[in-house]
This record gives sequence, C-alpha cells and structure tokens, in this order.
Amino acid sequence: MKNNTGKRLKNYLELAKLKIMLPVSFTGFTGYFIFNPHLSGKILLISLGILLMAVAASILNQLQEAETDRMMNRTKDRPVPSQKINVRQGIIFFFFNLAAGTAIIWIWGNLSAVLVGLFTIFWYNGVYTYSKRITAFAVVPGAITGALPPLLGWIAAGGGFWEKPIIFIGFLLFTGQIPHFWLLILKYGEEYKKAGIPNLTDLFSHTQIKRLTFTWVVTSAVAAIFLCYFGIFKSGLTAGILILASAFLIREFWVLLRIPAEKYNYRKYSTILDSYFLLVLVLLISDRIIA
Repeated sequence: MKNNTGKRLKNYLELAKLKIMLPVSFTGFTGYFIFNPHLSGKILLISLGILLMAVAASILNQLQEAETDRMMNRTKDRPVPSQKINVRQGIIFFFFNLAAGTAIIWIWGNLSAVLVGLFTIFWYNGVYTYSKRITAFAVVPGAITGALPPLLGWIAAGGGFWEKPIIFIGFLLFTGQIPHFWLLILKYGEEYKKAGIPNLTDLFSHTQIKRLTFTWVVTSAVAAIFLCYFGIFKSGLTAGILILASAFLIREFWVLLRIPAEKYNYRKYSTILDSYFLLVLVLLISDRIIA
C-alpha cells in the first residue's frame, strides 16, 4: 500500500514538473521583491500562488500534447502518455492547482495579478501550444509567457503594468526563452519531425540554428547589461558581476558555433543558459538588498 502511494505521489510530482516550475515561481518572487524589497509571508504566498498556476499550465499542456508525446522518446514516459496518470486524474489535478493558485493570488495579491496569471495560462495553452503545430517559430510569441510571471509578482506587490524596471526585466526573460528552446531543437529536432511538429531543422542546417541561437543569446546578454544602463542595477558590485557573467555566456556560446553536430552537448549549454538567468535574478534581488 505504501509503495503504491509513493509511486502515485511520484507520478503527480512528475506531472507537476517542479524542477521547471520552481524557477518560474522564482521569477515571480523577483518581480515582487524588486518593487517591495522586504521578505514577508505575503511574498512567499504570492510565489506559491504563481507556482501553482504554473503547475496548472504544465499539466494542461501535457494533457493537450499526450498524443505527440507518445511519439517521442524524450517524452513518451511522461505520466499521461505512459498512462501512469489518466486524463480524468490529470484534469482534476489541473483544476485543483488552478483554483488554489488563483485563490492565493486573489486573496494576498489583487485582481490585476490574477488576470495576468490567467492570461499567461491562456497564452501558453491556448496560443503557444497550438501554434507549435503550425509553425517552427511558435517559440517567439510563446516566449512572452517567460515575461509574465515577474510581471505578476510586480503587480501583486502594488506595481503598475508599464513601469520601466519590470518592462526591461520582462524583455530580458522573453529573449532568454527563445535560445533555450532552440538548444532543445538542436538535440531533439528529429524526434519533433517524427511527431509531425514543425521545427527549425526543417528550414535550417545545424550550423544555421547554432548561429540563430548565438544571436539570441547575445541579445539576452545585451538586454541584461542594459539593466545597468537604465539604473535597475544600482550597485557597482552587482553590475560588475553581471557584466562578467554576460561576457562568459557570450564566450561559451561563441565556442558552440565551432563544435561539430556530433559533439554537441545539450545538457551543458542548457545548464549554462539556465545558470546565467538564475544568476541575473539573484543579482537583482541582491542589488535591492544592498541598495
């Protein structure tokens, strides 16, 4: 009995994709903290609400893509395509997370923050998920979802929609979503083809995709450095660390341009990119503490 309960819990945790959704929640935490740099129960509750809404979007996405997931080795063992969790259970889990996340943000945040969260789910599951079946460039409009969780946190803290700090931070996270997905395509492009999903390998060579990825990585690094120019980073220490990290990021992806396709290491470059954006968020928080 205990063994079955443990397996069931493991399946639900896998469906929740916490390893991916926790960083999403952290971007919301950052947006809140930049506007109101005080650690409190409210900021933790808002971050929990963002986490639950992000989990809801992930669950719905896996329900929507169960058939194509079954066609790819990378995704065929996910809980829904492998039938470890059936559709009915997935739908119930989706609504539980959606309702809980919405309620938390409404109670401890405000209605505007709730609407941002619901719009994010609509955009991710209603626009991006279906546009992936139509165009290889769906990730560009889809990347908007990366900019919305920090906006949600900012608004929940009392900020406005069109204020300079959150616009530039949102743009930075938007640009970072695109090369991350294209790194994935460099590794799994053939699997996407087998599943009938358009991707860049249908249009460009491996070398060309790496060049596009490098271009977007440079764009992200420049966007991060511009946070210093526009006064969002106020401390010389945090700004200096950011500039050094950005130079390292560009250097590593410049090296990627010369690596043959057979020696490409997806995990390495994905980790470098993820670590860079995590560092930027930590520096933003640290900058507010120092200031």
